[in-house]
Amino acid sequence: MDAWETTYLHVLPGDDAVLAWITGTALRPVLDRLHPVEATAFLADCAAPLREAYPRGPYGTLFPFRRIFTVTRR
Repeated sequence: MDAWETTYLHVLPGDDAVLAWITGTALRPVLDRLHPVEATAFLADCAAPLREAYPRGPYGTLFPFRRIFTVTRR
């Protein structure tokens, strides 16, 4: 078995780019369980810390996306 890790640096466009990215992926199960009003408040609470952690640059927001790959041979 071979396994390796690669981190891709995605350049995400727009305001709150990381929030938009994770809203369609990691946050989907959370948002599906919240009432729309609660979901809006939750996303508002998430936005500021994400902007601080991943500031927007002149070309967009750099977002490191870690991937783990495995290959198994028989």
